[in-house]
Amino acid sequence: MHNQVLSEMLVAPSCWQTQLSCRTAHAGHLPFESDVVIVGAGIGGLAAALRALESGCSVTVLEAGEVGCGASGRNSGFVVPIPSRHSPASLHHLLGEDTAPFLAALCETAQSVIEYAPSDLTVKGWVQPMAGAARGAADELVKNWVRLGVKVESMEPQALENALGTSEYAEGLLFSDAGAIDPLAFVHRLADTVNRKGGHIIERCSAVDVRPQARWVNVQTQRGEIRAGRVFIAGNAYGSAASRRTRRAISPLALTLATFAIPQVCHGERLLPFSDNRKDMWFARRLGPATLLTGCFALPLQRSARCSALLQDRIKRLYGIVAQAPEQQWAGWVGLTPDGMPRIHHDDRIMGWSGCNGRGIALSMLMGQTLMDRLCGINGLRLPLSSGTFRTGNALTWLAQMVIALDRRKQRRTVLAS
Repeated sequence: MHNQVLSEMLVAPSCWQTQLSCRTAHAGHLPFESDVVIVGAGIGGLAAALRALESGCSVTVLEAGEVGCGASGRNSGFVVPIPSRHSPASLHHLLGEDTAPFLAALCETAQSVIEYAPSDLTVKGWVQPMAGAARGAADELVKNWVRLGVKVESMEPQALENALGTSEYAEGLLFSDAGAIDPLAFVHRLADTVNRKGGHIIERCSAVDVRPQARWVNVQTQRGEIRAGRVFIAGNAYGSAASRRTRRAISPLALTLATFAIPQVCHGERLLPFSDNRKDMWFARRLGPATLLTGCFALPLQRSARCSALLQDRIKRLYGIVAQAPEQQWAGWVGLTPDGMPRIHHDDRIMGWSGCNGRGIALSMLMGQTLMDRLCGINGLRLPLSSGTFRTGNALTWLAQMVIALDRRKQRRTVLAS
């Protein structure tokens, strides 16, 4: 996608931001010191703040923009209890004996997110339909996920059609403890809870520099300096200034999202959110009785009009409906890592992390809670995470774009041949 077009879409408001009826402004004076300072008021940062407050620490959250203005308020709202880019076999190969405890914690976190989120647009249940897979592939995946403790069941064609409103897929997997939420409303509920429990959230207060001293960590901000006992950096793919190292840890891939008015599809009461198994993933969810949210990865030199046309073609393929131009369109960053697992950076009294690889809501909650425990010296879940030096590089982004482009071309040829 052309840089100028992508830049415009990356700052265009998401559907969650435009429909937010009211919000709490988080201002106030910068305290002189705080037991814990958190950089970034997204899901991961606020989850860490709540965990630190529960441990009896004083907490200050610094946000360069507004609460949830990064990935937390610009994603599709899918809450998924398995990591993206991994099969049961590849995940077990990577994590070994830590696989089952990690998945159990991720599943439990996904359930708690669904229960805690505001109910207006919350849907319980998420489907992974299989496109182009061999017959019986879904049953084999179910068996392997269940062996690792994941709650999942296979779906036959009629059940899939009833759940998704399309006959495109012959089989798939149903994760009943997953679902979809309004992610920005969820983030604001987290922020309100942080405030209620005595934490301080200061918006439009960028952390410029973080520097450990003898007994403290000095955090320099636009409004002055604050002394911290510990610092947690949760900028992820949107890291800048003092949190820029979290962006350097990953290869950012742009994802465009759009909403379409399709009441013919969205009137069904049981339509479940889904993401299929293609490299160039197809995904969609219903927003109320008349709106469908979907999206696609943005590729270099691709105009926004071509993204819209691609999504309209997919809607026609899925539902047999000619959709008009999108009501709203925006973009956000997905942070990729080489092994599909988050990267952490841990210095003396400073911890940061990055790399959700998509499907980041449940994972961000788990990361914030668990890494705050580790930062505070509390023994908890052993997260088998990538670590090491944070490096700059876009080779992985280029490789991902190539894989997506090839899969998109293959799909186009298949359609033309049919």
